[in-house]
Amino acid sequence: MIRTALRAGCMALLMSAANPGNAGEWRVESPGGTITAKVRTTADGGLQYSVVRGQHTVVEWSPLGLVLSWMDQSRADPAQRADFNSTVLAGNPRRRTVTDRYTMVTGKRRENRYIANELTLDLTDHETGKTLAIEFQAADDGIAFRYILTGQSQIYYRVESEATSFVFGPGGVHWGQPYDKASLWQPAYEAPYNTGLPMGTSISPGDGAGWGIPALFRDEAGTWILLHETGLNSQYHGSHLAPDARNGAYHIAAPLAEDGLGTGSNVPATTLPAALPWRFMIISDRLADVVESNRVFDLAPPTRLADNSWIAPGVATWSWAADHDSSHDFDKLVASIRLAAEMGLDYSLVDANWNKIAPDVVERLVAEGNRQHVGLMFWYNSGGAHNSVTEEPRNLMDNRQRRRAEFARLSRLGVRGVKIDFFQSDKQERIGQYLETLEDAAEFHLMVNFHGCTIPRGWQRTWPNLMTMEAVRGGEHYSFTSEPDFAQLSTRQNTVLPFTRNVIGSMDFTPIQFGPQVRQHLTSNAHEAALGVIFESGIQHLADSAAAYRAASPAFRRYLADLPAAWDETRLLAGYPGRDVVMARRKGQRWYVAGISASDVPGALPVDLRFLRQRRYSATVLFDGNDTSGFSARSERLRPAIRSVPIARHGGFVMILDPLR
Repeated sequence: MIRTALRAGCMALLMSAANPGNAGEWRVESPGGTITAKVRTTADGGLQYSVVRGQHTVVEWSPLGLVLSWMDQSRADPAQRADFNSTVLAGNPRRRTVTDRYTMVTGKRRENRYIANELTLDLTDHETGKTLAIEFQAADDGIAFRYILTGQSQIYYRVESEATSFVFGPGGVHWGQPYDKASLWQPAYEAPYNTGLPMGTSISPGDGAGWGIPALFRDEAGTWILLHETGLNSQYHGSHLAPDARNGAYHIAAPLAEDGLGTGSNVPATTLPAALPWRFMIISDRLADVVESNRVFDLAPPTRLADNSWIAPGVATWSWAADHDSSHDFDKLVASIRLAAEMGLDYSLVDANWNKIAPDVVERLVAEGNRQHVGLMFWYNSGGAHNSVTEEPRNLMDNRQRRRAEFARLSRLGVRGVKIDFFQSDKQERIGQYLETLEDAAEFHLMVNFHGCTIPRGWQRTWPNLMTMEAVRGGEHYSFTSEPDFAQLSTRQNTVLPFTRNVIGSMDFTPIQFGPQVRQHLTSNAHEAALGVIFESGIQHLADSAAAYRAASPAFRRYLADLPAAWDETRLLAGYPGRDVVMARRKGQRWYVAGISASDVPGALPVDLRFLRQRRYSATVLFDGNDTSGFSARSERLRPAIRSVPIARHGGFVMILDPLR
């Protein structure tokens, strides 16, 4: 990884004010000139920004700012408050070009490059003299900005509120996920995404506490915008969105006070200096630019690991989804390990309450894993005071000393990773727990899977041992009697997630379920198989029973055995959220092309293969049989061209392509 920041003196970077008569306005233009971010002061001394793509205003003038408070015992009135929403002096612009190259261990693309032009402004609160800085970066496919709390301090500064907003205007469409109200299991980002609502639509009473991020928008001009945040560290909380139906505006909102059983404050406090997360927008008239983007990692801190050779993405069996009692039954866990070996998979996950089997259960299971050449991962409860879930082991992951002792034990025994569940809060305290856990796990060479958790915010780049995160209403919901609508929901939801949740990081959906479930899937078996390519996860957990996988055809089983869990390249070939998606992913020289449809009638999906580099390919095609439960496969030789693949109701397909010499 090489990172450089070069001072630039060229005219394209050193832009003057849009209005020469207004010294309180600045702009920064992307390297190719496609995107411009403007910043200005208002009549009352507030700060606003807007974003223009070409001649089209994507973000109308929107407020910036926050309110800081702190104690200064040297003053007669020690309680101090700086309001950066008004009476702010802005100036001292600094400009540079930022370039970056880095390599990912997990995700949609291995090699990455980022270039942007940056503008930094100093802001001074007129009343207290307190300062902060705001940084803007403009790339050719979007913008990003963040606040920097400057200075040095040993006392803590509280961010009482934040005014940051995004005004897209009326008339567009929004795909988003309701932000959970606090409950025994929430927030966990497991609510369904809507399939397209007018911009500014508020959450219906009882459905949530605002909108979560990432949020996807398409404005009246047909421009796509994906809004998210990244680079979140333990100095701040995770944010969500509060909509304003009057003008298509969305405002940054803090976690709820009652999240995590009320544990911890939802008002962040930090010493100085401090960096708040980057808020970014991917902006393009091509939906492929959104899906293929790694902006969430471009803006994240570089890797903290000097050696990641021990980190290995892969595919795992997971017995719990098909049999909830299996995780505290030794023989069933051994059977799951042996299924992984039989299928040629890398890992097997041991889920909740395994510690009730026997004191030496880890040693015995790892020994079986070693005999079968299958790595093991073990489940843990993250609580703690912040949840009341009784599943075990618990009260080990919330205390750093106990956590490190447990990680040392697991590492010594040869365990490959941990799954940690039920965080139930985006407060600053929980963000600190996530990041400390990743640091501790890396020291002991343990890979990590977070469940019942927040959404990805760039941590997979900084801590490559973070393999995947849940934060989705995933395949486990087929096993819940309390989810009568999940099967019907999934027919469309599966075609929304590639454009929203899975854009911003690995997603542990636990896909590919062929057999009968408590709530039987309405998607075809080829649709289910395609999810292994459509959904990206550094550890891809297969959530069906041994019987279901053994009943599949040899071609389907071979596909599962060879399925990569990290990719060198990703392309969106076609699709629209809530309708269908066709995705191509490359590992080495092999391409996997997969498509799924939400349509409730049989049809066909067009597949444009003209992007392929070689002239001829050997192809295995997995497709729908005579009905949705069928398994069909064929082998053929093909040339890159536009093809049409027939699909069943809620159907799909997979094409595995190897170049012919």
